[in-house]
Order: sequence, then structure tokens, then C-alpha cells
Amino acid sequence: MKVLRLFSFILLLVAGCSVFPGLRVITGEDAANTTTLQAAEMTDLVMADKTGTTDPSLMAAANRIEAASQNIDIIEIRKDEANDVFVVNMLFAPPSQAGDLLSLYTAIQRALELTWQGTLTESEGTSAIRINFIAQQSIATLDSGPSFIGFVQLNSEIERSDAINYLSAPHDLNDFLGLIVDGTLLYESPEGGAVYNGEPNHPLFMLQPANPPQN
Repeated sequence: MKVLRLFSFILLLVAGCSVFPGLRVITGEDAANTTTLQAAEMTDLVMADKTGTTDPSLMAAANRIEAASQNIDIIEIRKDEANDVFVVNMLFAPPSQAGDLLSLYTAIQRALELTWQGTLTESEGTSAIRINFIAQQSIATLDSGPSFIGFVQLNSEIERSDAINYLSAPHDLNDFLGLIVDGTLLYESPEGGAVYNGEPNHPLFMLQPANPPQN
């Protein structure tokens, strides 16, 4: 069953964000059900402004992880002490050859491994590392022109001790998939595609160019 859910998530990434219910309305694909009021209500979810501040060590960790991968951009990184978890939210851009499932699996594996490795020091004192993959979608706002909204495509979580054990030994894609199959790594796609509504605190975007509105 876990393997089936894993394969389903891969197919969603290959298909793109617009397969999620409700997203077609936001992007104008279902214009008959879209109203100006709905568009205005969505503006508070737009994630185009990342002006928050964070601990310099967290900023440095995020920068190192991004520098090692061209497929991710970390938008939020923080220690959630109340829930005993270290949280990283990132934009994920599938590789250009995303139709090749091996390349896509490998890109996901690398993104997670780099983030586990890159935050081992910063995550010390928490029990788990949670990494969420987010896809950006361009939307037209009423007063600011083109902007962006995020949809969570993947939730992942692993015990910090399990991540350390995994990283301490040689591993390949089969070992990574084994973490999912045996339940060591929580790896699931939110049903329907959850809207990202966190507090971005890392200052760089990996955004697709926004098309200006047509007159």
C-alpha cells in the first residue's frame, strides 16, 4: 500500500500542480466558478514576500543546502520546540527529465538527504526532522499584479536518530525507498493538495517567471 501511495505521488509530480481539486479555479482553468471576491480572499495566502528574519545559523544551513541542489529553494526553516520537530519547507522543481521516474526519484532522494545532512547541527534537541515539498503557482492579485501561492505536494518526517543512522552508512536509491516501505520515513501527499500557509523566513525564491496580465 505504501509503495502504491509513493507511486501515486510521483505521478502527481509529473502531472503538475493543476491536477489538484480547487487549483483549477485559482489558475483560471475553471473560470465559471471564479469570482473577484474569491480572488481577493486568496491574497493573504500569497507567498511572494519573504521578509521574515531567522537565526543566522539556520540561514547558513539553508544556503548550503540550496547550493548543493538546483531543484530546491528553502522558504522556511525553524525549530518547532513545542512539537519537538525541526521543520523545513521548500519549493521543489522536478528535474527537466521528470518523465524519467528514476531521475525524479533520485532528485527527491537527494533533496531529502541533503536537508537531513545539512540540518543535523541545527536540529539538535528535537526528535524528528520534517520536510515538506511545496509547488508554486502563479496567480493574479487585484492590487499587486502577478504573485504566487504555494501548494504542499509532499509531507515527509523521519526521526532524527534514524536520519543519522541512515546517513552514517553507504546508501543508494533502494535504501532510500526502503525507508519509506518500512515506515521509517513518513512520506505522503496531502489529499487534495494543501495550501501552504506558513511563515516564510528565508530570502530567496526559485520562481518561474510570472506572465504579466493581458489587456
